Amino acid sequence: MIKKSKSLKNVKAIKYNFYFWGPFLFRTKITSQECQMILEEGKKCRKKSNDYRATLAGHLSEEYTLGGEEISIWLKKYFEAYAVAYNKWRGFEKDTKKMKPNFRLKSLWINYMKAGEFNPPHDHSGDLSFVIYPDIPNQLIQENKTYVGTTRGPGSVCWIYGEGNSQCISVVRRLPETGDLVIFPSSLKHWVFPFKSNVERVSVSGNILFEKTSRPNSWTYSKDIVGSDFINV
Repeated sequence: MIKKSKSLKNVKAIKYNFYFWGPFLFRTKITSQECQMILEEGKKCRKKSNDYRATLAGHLSEEYTLGGEEISIWLKKYFEAYAVAYNKWRGFEKDTKKMKPNFRLKSLWINYMKAGEFNPPHDHSGDLSFVIYPDIPNQLIQENKTYVGTTRGPGSVCWIYGEGNSQCISVVRRLPETGDLVIFPSSLKHWVFPFKSNVERVSVSGNILFEKTSRPNSWTYSKDIVGSDFINV
């Protein structure tokens, strides 16, 4: 049995640190103009010759490769922000170990998710992955609000890390909003819950590789170097 202290003075004198343990999951917002650019680019690529499903884990009827040249131009600033935030999170701001924001865009595709479709638990290749949500319909938001259960609900995305002990933060669940951009380690497992609304949930996913000298010194270097030119931010 633990006896109650007669005074909190000793407790207040104890100094401590705590750790932001686990993977670095970064979320920000892109502009409405950038959302529109993605949707317009998606229309151009939405054809059978660009079918990308054979390389993906999703149970979706429409997933297409996406032209990345214009999109990568404005993605630069978001990956610069990611590198700054990561270094702060790791305490690398004044350290030679810090991440430098020079990356290679390895792959880019667009997903048109419909009622009854889903993405099972999976991870990606590369160093970092990202997902952008240029259009989350209001009907899906309303369906999610009426969901009864312990998870985040229809159309939500879930990232999981670790054993799921109730004393640990091992799961992040979120119903995306239009304009959300999330960047995370490619090895981080994630999935998407199905929904019933007669709408399309549009998202863009991509994988990133580091330029060799940009990787934090504590990481090993991936030999999987393929793709377009470096995104030098």
